[in-house]
Amino acid sequence: MEKIFIDSTVFIKYARGEDDLLLKLIGNELYTSTNVFEECFYKLLLLKCGDITGKISVYKLKDSLKKNYDAFKDVFEFMDFFESLLSMKVVHLLEINLEILRIMSDIVEKYKLLPNDALIAATCKYYDIKKIATFDEDFKRVDFLEVVEPSQL
Repeated sequence: MEKIFIDSTVFIKYARGEDDLLLKLIGNELYTSTNVFEECFYKLLLLKCGDITGKISVYKLKDSLKKNYDAFKDVFEFMDFFESLLSMKVVHLLEINLEILRIMSDIVEKYKLLPNDALIAATCKYYDIKKIATFDEDFKRVDFLEVVEPSQL
């Protein structure tokens, strides 16, 4: 059983029916973090807004949520599923601390990652997680992380 961090891209693709890597990971020691949970929720809402309105925009999202809240039902159902993975300890939720934030700054500089991706990499480094399940190619630049390929499972 391997320790694997799950990035938001894996949850998002599963939620949208685009990939089943999430299911293939079950049986490993799986981790994620609060920022991944938030990013996943936000991006799923934005993508759903795009499906509904034809435009992905924060302003459209705010308006759509107010006017057509029920249209986002599948996003909320997926987030309930995500929460159940956490509550059943299928996926473990890692906490962010001050040391991780310090590591994050170094990672932004060294690997030229955006802050949220650097926060994920820093979390992996802090908790000694060497593998990450992601569809984000940027993580391949991080020399202390191995990106899990679906073909490996």
